[in-house]
Amino acid sequence: MQTEEFDRKRAFLTKRDMFPRFRVQDQGEVLESLVRNGRIQADDDLSIVERAGYRLAFLTKQLEYHHVAEGELGGQPYVIGYCGICQSGSSLIPNVNGTHLHFGARGVYNGISLLGDDETGSYWSYITGECLYGELAGESMQVYPLERIKASYALKQWPDLQIALSRPDILKWLMSPIKRLMGKHTYIPPMFRYTLGKSDDRLSQEVPGLGLISSRKARFYPLQLLQENDVVEDEWNGRPIRVNMDLARSFPYAEYTDEGNHESSLNWPMQLYSRWYGFSLTFPRCEIYTSKSP
Repeated sequence: MQTEEFDRKRAFLTKRDMFPRFRVQDQGEVLESLVRNGRIQADDDLSIVERAGYRLAFLTKQLEYHHVAEGELGGQPYVIGYCGICQSGSSLIPNVNGTHLHFGARGVYNGISLLGDDETGSYWSYITGECLYGELAGESMQVYPLERIKASYALKQWPDLQIALSRPDILKWLMSPIKRLMGKHTYIPPMFRYTLGKSDDRLSQEVPGLGLISSRKARFYPLQLLQENDVVEDEWNGRPIRVNMDLARSFPYAEYTDEGNHESSLNWPMQLYSRWYGFSLTFPRCEIYTSKSP
């Protein structure tokens, strides 16, 4: 889907990482053991990346701190981009024109953190996978959903699920409660607010929901509507989909219902959980699902 033209005057860009990136060195620790030992709580939010049939989970509160995590899973590289203010995240394959790129959080645009690559100093959207500014402007990376669930649900589904944990430090534990508070109440810090474009007032900025994305269009499902309906049957790019609000998972997700392995997020339509302001500024004139939609 066509997004807006990048406005350099509104962007905050830096050549250094704004937050320490999480360089994942191993395949993590087993979820069941972490919960049993009290190192992870049942109500902790997890974000799961999937590659080649393998899953690796992250504590979402650690992604809120790092903004970027990168490593290898199933023999394939990945990079995760996350923004604690708009509460959205995705995983990407960091290969462009045969070059493996490495990333840090190096900017803000439309109130959303940007990725910056070490190799060329270019700036990227983790939502669309597009390079917005720099030497590689116009190039793109393949983007996949992050599966968002509660640890309690993951424990029932995959007790042997591996969790990648970063090393705690005093700054992280000082900053994490502040960052979660800002995300919870949709407080947009001045540096982030300066980068905002024209607001789409069809919904309030802070409204959370599930956004679907394709090359042709984008659609936003407000969380409240999904909570009221539990299941929404819809159509996406000519295929039937089901948008689920499973209270045990705590986060909505969309899946195709005609064919394919529904358990794998790699077979889902591209989607991300997000606040309205971040989704609508990334995809101007996007659709909003209502209960009256066909």
